[in-house]
Amino acid sequence: MKTIAEPAREIPVIRDVDVCVLGGGPSGIIAALQAAAHGAKTLLVERYGFLGGMATAGMVGPILGLREVGSENATAGAMTEQFCRRMADIGGATQWEESVKAGRVAFDVEAYKVTADRMCTEFGVDLLLHCVAVDSVVEAGVLRAVVVESKSGRQAIAAKCFIDATGDADVAFRAGAECTKGRPADGLMMAMGSMFRVGGMQPLSEDQAKAAREIITRARDEGLFTTYHSGLGGQGSVLQPGDASCNITRFAGDATDVEDLTRGEVFIREQVWRIVEFWRNNIPGLENVHLIANPPNIGIRETRQLVGLDRVTGEDVIAGRKRDDAIARCSYWIDIHCPRGFGDGGVHLCYKQCPNTSCYMLTDYADQLPDELHPPDYFDIPYGSLVPVEIDGLLVGGRCISADYQAMSAARVMAPCMAIGDACGVAAAMAADANVTPRKLDVATLRSRLREAGAVC
Repeated sequence: MKTIAEPAREIPVIRDVDVCVLGGGPSGIIAALQAAAHGAKTLLVERYGFLGGMATAGMVGPILGLREVGSENATAGAMTEQFCRRMADIGGATQWEESVKAGRVAFDVEAYKVTADRMCTEFGVDLLLHCVAVDSVVEAGVLRAVVVESKSGRQAIAAKCFIDATGDADVAFRAGAECTKGRPADGLMMAMGSMFRVGGMQPLSEDQAKAAREIITRARDEGLFTTYHSGLGGQGSVLQPGDASCNITRFAGDATDVEDLTRGEVFIREQVWRIVEFWRNNIPGLENVHLIANPPNIGIRETRQLVGLDRVTGEDVIAGRKRDDAIARCSYWIDIHCPRGFGDGGVHLCYKQCPNTSCYMLTDYADQLPDELHPPDYFDIPYGSLVPVEIDGLLVGGRCISADYQAMSAARVMAPCMAIGDACGVAAAMAADANVTPRKLDVATLRSRLREAGAVC
């Protein structure tokens, strides 16, 4: 490949803070709020012009994994509760008590954005929007600064402690922290998708819904479009009557590869248009359905995973493993969307009961596939899964924590990501205040501080 040499240059340091959070998704927002609430001068950097990450840029909803399996004990902490209640107060989310019982929070994308803005302003979190982290400055194994790019040019941010909440471990990876990608058998990651929004959806009778599923299945099997199930849509990241949030598309690829991202965006937009057009022309009762919006960003389920001081595994999920160094709880299940992108024949999950019996994962790698999927109640996330092995001065939050491909498929949903954000924010503030690196924190003290802050651990 042809290369060029980039000339050396001086980069202005535009901020020097206690805690810098890179990535303003569900985990990053909560991390920044907690860091600021614990006295840290906090900066939150986000690539889009709004906060929310996959919840807003991906229009992914609802917030899943909110309570323990088999009970109404919330696994999300007080900061997440406050955030959700604030959305509900402006008519932008289902009520908290109702949501905990259901295990999910349906919300409106615009309410999510404005609630994040308001809370960051009130808590004193400094924001930099339209700004993306592109490089890391490491000295003697400690992350000292992050280089960002924006319309203002190439600039740097210094901090006592950084939190990588990019979802893709971008900061950790560029700092030299070891990361893995995909399952051991072939390195493939979960399929991407698009949660598109439609209007004009009328309630269907039971018979109409059954007929709709049969019509959609036939069309999919004939190759008119690709979907991984034959349903329609519902509340997720929309609340308005007649609107629906639809999670049915799929594209296999590597979301850290710009070529794959480009192909995925174009492919899925075409699929969405075909799907909605087909619904309107062929499903009785959906004659007025129309596409309102595709998300600004394709929905991403999995990319890089940190190699941390500790690791969460699929065995931990199924056993409901509890830990003395737990900083968060996760109650969601092993939910591996087919990494090969299959959607025909009812293929949804990659596990031993997959109906595609000719897939090489079943014929050659069945020992790597999960059989059971659900934890008995919840499993713990250990502090060590947030801490890189090689690089200090950095914590990693959200879906890219240190976990194998089975465990991350459970921990990737929003409620556990927000709970991990609690831990990242409090730990970073403690480290900055004590002028130590995150790996030197006393985990028992951190757990105590988390519980004082209303976190569940």
